[in-house]
Amino acid sequence: MGYIKARVDPEKLKNKKLDFNEKYPYWQELWTNYTKPYSEVQIQNWKEETQAIEELEQISFVSRNEGLVKIQRIMLEDDTRDYLKNKSHIDGELKWFSILFHDDEMREGIEVRNHGEEVFFNRITKDEAEPIVEMFEKLQLIVEYVPDDSD
Repeated sequence: MGYIKARVDPEKLKNKKLDFNEKYPYWQELWTNYTKPYSEVQIQNWKEETQAIEELEQISFVSRNEGLVKIQRIMLEDDTRDYLKNKSHIDGELKWFSILFHDDEMREGIEVRNHGEEVFFNRITKDEAEPIVEMFEKLQLIVEYVPDDSD
C-alpha cells in the first residue's frame, strides 16, 4: 500500500483568467469516478470563509469550531454529491480549504487540500494507483505514487 500525491501546477493557479475547470481539471473526474466508495466527507474552512460555511450548514450533520477552523461533516447522498461536485467554486476557486473522504467504516480515503491545489489518494496499491496516476498525468497535474514499504 502507498499513496498518490497530485498537485496542480502553481503557474496555472496564478492565472486569474482560467476558469475553475481549467485550474482544477481533475474535479469532475474525481467525483464521477473515484468518490463512490465513500459515504461521508469532512470539510474544513477557515472561520473567515463565512459564505462557504453558511452554505455547508444547510447540508452538514455535524458542525464544530476547532481553533481557527470550522469543521463540517456531510453524508454523501445523491443531492449532497451533486452539490459538492457542481457548486464547489466561486470566482474560479474551490470554496473549501480541505475535504477528507471517509468510507462506512470511517477509514480515510481521498483528501483534497489547500483549496484544491493538492489531492491525495491514501491506502492504495500500486496496481490501483496506475490508472489514477495516468489520469492525473493526462490532466497535466504533477503526480507521484509513493509506496509504503512498512506494510
